[in-house]
Amino acid sequence: MTDQTPEEALRAALLDVLTNMGSVLLATPAGRAEAAQTLLDQAERAHPAVAEVFREAAKRVRAMEGKA
Repeated sequence: MTDQTPEEALRAALLDVLTNMGSVLLATPAGRAEAAQTLLDQAERAHPAVAEVFREAAKRVRAMEGKA
């Protein structure tokens, strides 16, 4: 088992899924920019706890720019 709370585990899993979207989408700068914007758009409509995860995912997707 893990020492994570259910909320921490859910947050970690959601971030993993969101930042490892289809390799085709994240393979180009334009795809990453579109994915990040989509995540931020979703954050505007989401519950505050979920919005925080969407914003973190957008930040991570944007950080992939120099790694691709």
